[in-house]
Amino acid sequence: MIIQTDHPYQTRQQVEELFQVSPATIYRWVKAGDFPKPIRLGANMVRWKSSEIYDWASSKEPKQ
Repeated sequence: MIIQTDHPYQTRQQVEELFQVSPATIYRWVKAGDFPKPIRLGANMVRWKSSEIYDWASSKEPKQ
């Protein structure tokens, strides 16, 4: 999985591309409490913290 850790925040489009899901799926996960909440940085600017996405994705990987 490639999360751009050199950037502290990810756009919705980057999250969509990373997980190959639609915007509706992302917001459904957020509403269900199963995905990190976005951060509103401006009136039309929503981002997700890269570290939170990485932690979330790591928790979903099967334990070996």
